[in-house]
Amino acid sequence: MGTVLADAASARIDSTDGRSAPFALAGIQDNDDPCCWERSGQPWEVIGTPIGSGPFRIRKVFLATPNCILYRESCATRFRVQALSPEGMLACAVPVKPGSQTSYFRRPLHERGLPATLPTGLEAVLDQGQEHLLFLVQLFLLDQHLPPEQAGLLKAGAEANLLPAGTETVRGLGCWLNGILARVHGSPEMLRYPAAVAALERELVLGFAARVLPPECCTLPRRKSRRRRGYDRAIEAIRYADLTTLELGGLCAAAGVSARALEYAFRENLGVSPGAFIRQLRLHALRRALLASAAGESTVTELAYDLGFTQLGRLAAHYRCVFGEPPSTTLARPFPGDDSPFWMGYPDGSMATTRR
Repeated sequence: MGTVLADAASARIDSTDGRSAPFALAGIQDNDDPCCWERSGQPWEVIGTPIGSGPFRIRKVFLATPNCILYRESCATRFRVQALSPEGMLACAVPVKPGSQTSYFRRPLHERGLPATLPTGLEAVLDQGQEHLLFLVQLFLLDQHLPPEQAGLLKAGAEANLLPAGTETVRGLGCWLNGILARVHGSPEMLRYPAAVAALERELVLGFAARVLPPECCTLPRRKSRRRRGYDRAIEAIRYADLTTLELGGLCAAAGVSARALEYAFRENLGVSPGAFIRQLRLHALRRALLASAAGESTVTELAYDLGFTQLGRLAAHYRCVFGEPPSTTLARPFPGDDSPFWMGYPDGSMATTRR
């Protein structure tokens, strides 16, 4: 397991308005542990749960600039992902080699479209042997490089979780994105130059829009339901909340909907109740903290209390049920080390928020 950066691919650059910007990176990540995969997934906040037996391995070939992320991901095992998608970004999946049980947003792949989203909470099942491309772009960059109607269509399609695209469009888009990855990995020295990085971002935005939006496309998808808008507000609240003190009443107040409506929305989009999703986030945060703790540095009790768990016997039983081992076994395991994050933060220099 580890991250391999393409030669000379890491360079501190300045954004076009003169502010200090994060690194531009090109490289490869190989992960053979779900916990380490979660820890290196920034700017996503993810929970990964293998389905069935077999070794876990995910390979990611990536390009990350201050405002765009592009990566090809290959999965050696079937697993479920529950995630908070990155703040301020449109995300789109481009299936290259989907599996028969692949699904996004709790729905099978649509034959006439690409799975896409604005910032929200989502669930996907990635099948064994699956390969796909993920393209993420800052929303302001769409406004900067595209006519307002095109930027609006992309955002509206992502809000509806589907960008219209036929089979040939999907295939052509995948070939084009793979070509950009190959070009950058073949000449990573370009990432040392701010003008080249800015040109690459512009090429990605314009090329993506040109391939996804047909010339005759001019209608916007219908507006989201009140329940879905409440769900998105709840996800935004969870993104920044102290999960040790967050309660359902406070989440409903932030969402502006009833507890029943929020329950339906979470089960529709994530397959679990709001309370169960928060508990999963906390439990996976504990596992990451246990795995990363140096020998003798902390105890299971200390780390559990720090994350707001007080019923340790109940916690141990639930932990074993979810992860197949007691917390003490995770703590005793040698930490294999983290992959370097493939994206370093936002263009204003701030870092993406992840929980431990």
